[in-house]
Amino acid sequence: MVNQRAQQETGRPTGGRRPRPWTKRPTTWIGLGAVVVAGGYCAAALAVGGQAPRGTTVLGVDVGGLDRTAVEQAVDRAAQEVQSRPVALQVTGAGASTTGEVVPDQAGLSVDAATTADELAGPAWSPAALWRHLAGGDTVDPVVTRDDAALRGALQPLADSVAVAPVEGAVTFDVREDGSVEPAVAAPSDGRDLDVAAAADAVAGGWLAGEPVTLQADVARPTVDAAGIEASVDAIARPAVAGDLVVAGGGREATLTPAAFAPALAVRPVEGEPELVADGAGLRTALAAADPQFETAPQDARIEIVGDVPQVVPAVAGRATPDADLAAAVTGALTGQDPTRRAEVEPTESQPELTTDELNSLGIVERISTFATTLTSDADRTENIRIAAGYVDGTILQPGEEFSLNDTVGERTPERGFNKAPVISGGRLVDDYGGGVSQLSTTLFNNVFFAGLDELEHKPHSLYISRYPEGREATLDWRSIDNRFRNDSGHGVYIQAGIVGNQVVVSFYGTKFMDVESVTSGRRNVKTPRTVYDTSEGCTPNSTPHTGFTVDVTRIMTPVAGGPEQRETWTTVYNSDNRVVCGPDPSAAKPTPTPQASTPAPQTTPAG
Repeated sequence: MVNQRAQQETGRPTGGRRPRPWTKRPTTWIGLGAVVVAGGYCAAALAVGGQAPRGTTVLGVDVGGLDRTAVEQAVDRAAQEVQSRPVALQVTGAGASTTGEVVPDQAGLSVDAATTADELAGPAWSPAALWRHLAGGDTVDPVVTRDDAALRGALQPLADSVAVAPVEGAVTFDVREDGSVEPAVAAPSDGRDLDVAAAADAVAGGWLAGEPVTLQADVARPTVDAAGIEASVDAIARPAVAGDLVVAGGGREATLTPAAFAPALAVRPVEGEPELVADGAGLRTALAAADPQFETAPQDARIEIVGDVPQVVPAVAGRATPDADLAAAVTGALTGQDPTRRAEVEPTESQPELTTDELNSLGIVERISTFATTLTSDADRTENIRIAAGYVDGTILQPGEEFSLNDTVGERTPERGFNKAPVISGGRLVDDYGGGVSQLSTTLFNNVFFAGLDELEHKPHSLYISRYPEGREATLDWRSIDNRFRNDSGHGVYIQAGIVGNQVVVSFYGTKFMDVESVTSGRRNVKTPRTVYDTSEGCTPNSTPHTGFTVDVTRIMTPVAGGPEQRETWTTVYNSDNRVVCGPDPSAAKPTPTPQASTPAPQTTPAG
């Protein structure tokens, strides 16, 4: 018992042989060796770290032996030049021979100098890194950052210039003089494109080399090849025009010959397969020629003047088939295993823009003003007025709507039928297209005046013309002078304009809301014209001089429904217009002869 206790307390046996001294096992020695080697490796890695391996170059700059900060600075300086230098691009392939360029720092490409320095001058933990430090460095590519969106955006203009869309083949139809129809084939052709994503990868991988980067264009194929288009001639095109086509709907039928409907047909690729397609608008034209009543256009409600009373002519609804519906019905009737050659359609009712109720609600019930001016004997001038009045006649103004005579009539050009006739320009009468339209403007302005409507813009002539009321007339010029007013009557206004006999007549219809009186002042600042003799080469004679003066016209308006009187005054200044005679003044003094030496006194020739 005593010996057991002692063993327990000492941990050694109390009797028998003494133990051998402690000795190192083989595994222990191996572990110690590994520690020694690792320690030496770490010491070496740390010793050579902190600087770039000797002989290392980045972007052509020797950074060997430089510490991390110096490496970063050197790389950054070199990168600034490389990043701002344009990279030449050459596109080849698929028949392309196009050049371009990108500037790296504008296209999302840049050198990461900090990360590059970290990799070159950090601790050499890897065997490869340690070996580089011990054996010496080499040319090293820097770390590059890339913004894909910016790079692709920079390359897109080049891709657009390279791209050529493939041309899809088609079969159309020729109508011959004898009425027969023959399919005509337009062969497809290849296009090309540049894959921007692939081009971005190529540029990103080659921009640092300082050499042009070659990009490869690809062939873009049409969706149906030439063989497929040729096959569709017999499979689709010829059967489609093999006989007449019947279009039925709305209780009517129309028969169209192949010569009538074939121009609206074609065979084209649809989702990669050749199919018969139709132009709905072209079919409607053919349908209208075969049966003018198959479709009818809607007719707006309109005003018709009976005597002096405006009457509403009711609107008429139209009947039409939408283009897409007609095209689908026709192609369905001409294709398939058993073409019916009968297209069933459902015409829909089309409503007019101005309905009868809408026109009735405008309150156009009476004539609210009328005015006439006398024409001259100039036929071209009269024709100009007739054309312009045609654009004005029938105008309906909604309450509050503004009217512009220039906008309504449009530019006066020979292409639109207008003739040259006298106009006032620079204080002289000259010929220009649309001459005489100012007479329509004056006649219209007097209707605005006496209807009591809101005058927005008008300009009297610079010379007084006796066939117009003083101070109550309006000239017109497409470029600079308009005649505008606003319908502030609270009701609609209908304008009737035209030539009646030897007069220009304009009338306004609506609901009378103002009683109007015109008061014209006497003339003042009167300037009497004189005779001017003009010997210049470009002289234009004027045998009808005008007296210049100033006059006031006041419009006095009293609301029909009651209310205070309203007054507006316009002051017009008319210039004088001299009589112009082309030639010398006959009353001018004759030249004085040169005195002779023997004559005691000079002699003169009397004027006259």
